[in-house]
Amino acid sequence: MKLEISNRGSLIVACTALVVGAVVVLRPGWPMPAPFSDPEPAVVAVASPAPRVVTTVRPVPAVAPVPRVRRVEPVDPVVTRVVTAITTRRADQDVGTLISNLRSSDATTRAHAACELGRLDAEAVGRARVELLDLLDDGTPVEGRLCRDWDNNRWDGNRGSTPGREAAIALEELGTSVLEPLVEILEGSTDTGRENAAFALGLIESDRAIDPLTRALEGDDVGAVRARAAWSLGMIESSAAVDPLARAVRRDADAKTREQSAWALGMIESDRGVDALNDAIEDSDARVREQAAWGLGMIESSAGVAGLRRAVDDADADVREQAAWGLGMIESPDGVEPLLRLLRDADADVREQAAWGLGMVESREGTAGLIEALRDDDADVREQAAWGLGMIEDPAALDALLDALEDEDEDVQEQAMWAVTQVIRNTDDLDREDRRELAERLRRALGRDPLG
Repeated sequence: MKLEISNRGSLIVACTALVVGAVVVLRPGWPMPAPFSDPEPAVVAVASPAPRVVTTVRPVPAVAPVPRVRRVEPVDPVVTRVVTAITTRRADQDVGTLISNLRSSDATTRAHAACELGRLDAEAVGRARVELLDLLDDGTPVEGRLCRDWDNNRWDGNRGSTPGREAAIALEELGTSVLEPLVEILEGSTDTGRENAAFALGLIESDRAIDPLTRALEGDDVGAVRARAAWSLGMIESSAAVDPLARAVRRDADAKTREQSAWALGMIESDRGVDALNDAIEDSDARVREQAAWGLGMIESSAGVAGLRRAVDDADADVREQAAWGLGMIESPDGVEPLLRLLRDADADVREQAAWGLGMVESREGTAGLIEALRDDDADVREQAAWGLGMIEDPAALDALLDALEDEDEDVQEQAMWAVTQVIRNTDDLDREDRRELAERLRRALGRDPLG
């Protein structure tokens, strides 16, 4: 007998089939998404979703018949030239209107014009190059994010924008051709102009911007400019920026700059940044500590366990949650003990993340703690604990997972079924009596004989 798992019901059938000796082909569970890392300091502290059983793949529909091509009368070439001329003239008028709007007395109109130019193409942005560069100095607040939302609501704590910010986003379309004037603005404009110039340089992501951005990070007297320079260095992801970023995360007086430098070190993923991030776990600002934990997880060096271990006792739950994520990403056996401590945390989100981390490490030293977590008051924690036990594949967890098949939460039941399957298919020493008992418990979970 050969069964293929494709949905919840057939998973129960497959579990029972495994018990009685059938060959089972397991389809992969849902892929664990890569941790979200928006190009702002978007700290990732959410447990990766437990993989569920894949539903049956829908068959590819048959190719629709090709429609018959109707006979088209030839177009008069004169008409074609007229239509093309009208269309081109209308596009030119649209771009011209947008460029004119960049000089409007209304800030929202200016910001919208910059945004719309960036949505067109490089040619349109090129025509507005001078006006957009001049607009970088404009820090007048406007409501809402008009174009791409790079900030993820963590940069300034709101969802607003400015004409200068929208101009920086539009200038990305010009790439390296606009580096020189951006560097000039970065080194000699207003505070707002320098910050937006640094922003644009980060969006362009050219190694040629590393030196001027480093000078801004180390020498500008405005914290917002230094923070944006750190962000841009993270966007470029060059190891040449590790040392100045490490100095900034340790020494800069501005908390936002330290936070952003920690994010940048995580983006670059160089082992040379680990010591600075380990030190930043002791920072006085919780958001810096949280971002440092994220950075250590991104680098995935076992040397980062030392800092994350200290973060386990942090007073801020977000920092502890991020530490659990980081320990899971590193996948070091040295992370099991701190993860087990976090599994007993007062905060349910921390416990859920710790269960995910233990599953990532895949050490049987985490089995007992995850079994206990199957009785957690929070269903999300129980579901993640079942996933973790399925990843570890320890036969010692089988009884607890079978009990979890009767959990009041359906998602926990489903995850426990997946985990039972994982354990059974990797266990060779089940005797006949064990298999008979397993089959009976699986039948009770389904409510009927799955093979009968």
